[in-house]
Amino acid sequence: METRRSTVDATATVSSLARIGEGCFIGPRVRIAGPANLQDLVWIDSDVTILGDVTIGESTYIGKGCVVGHPRRDDLRRILEGEIPESNIPGRTVLGKRCVVRSGSIIYSNVVVEDDVELGHNVVLREDVRVGRHTMVGTNVVIDGESEVGRGVSIQTGVYICRGSKIEDFVFLGPCCVFTNDRYLMRLETKIQGPTVKSRASIGANSTLMPGVTVGEDAAVGAQAVVTRDVQAGTIFFGVPARRRKRVPRGWRSLLEERYKKSSAGI
Repeated sequence: METRRSTVDATATVSSLARIGEGCFIGPRVRIAGPANLQDLVWIDSDVTILGDVTIGESTYIGKGCVVGHPRRDDLRRILEGEIPESNIPGRTVLGKRCVVRSGSIIYSNVVVEDDVELGHNVVLREDVRVGRHTMVGTNVVIDGESEVGRGVSIQTGVYICRGSKIEDFVFLGPCCVFTNDRYLMRLETKIQGPTVKSRASIGANSTLMPGVTVGEDAAVGAQAVVTRDVQAGTIFFGVPARRRKRVPRGWRSLLEERYKKSSAGI
């Protein structure tokens, strides 16, 4: 079988520790510092920075100006003080196969992004975040550290997900909804606890989830709601504060789950 040579622009800087697969493209002014592993057919657009132990799966695209493996705050300080080189940032960052990371996005160290994930422009994934297969993350979304996002999730433009949140499979998050984790607004010492959204739940645009609340399976939260207490499975909540209004109609189903199953089956 004929091998495909990789193309590395003359202005790119690639560490001797990096491994580059077949058929890759590394664009102008790309900087790879550390033991990165680029599998076959990876496309790295111009002005991308890759730091530390990063694996990028086959046929994944990284857009212009992205950073993959950005150091967390403490590690950045150690780099600036000369304690560690930026090529040796702690933690391992993994991007799966066939992912799309659009321009301006920042992925911190110790993040796992599974196969077939798409990120919009200017997305931020902070340290210790995990994103499941076939999930779509819209433009200007921020997912703060130690948060988990399941499979087949749709996160629309401008969503903010606070540290310690958990989002299960096939969840829909409408544009500009906000997760919070500090009930006392930095006025009292308290345990930080992000919201949990269970499988197949839907959250409407501009809604706010307060610290520690759980939205149950198949539930729906209306637009601009402020959720201050748990939402029971299969119910519809809306209002300020959000209150239970009725059961989810029998004919409703999860289109995200159906699409995920078709994609996984190659249909």
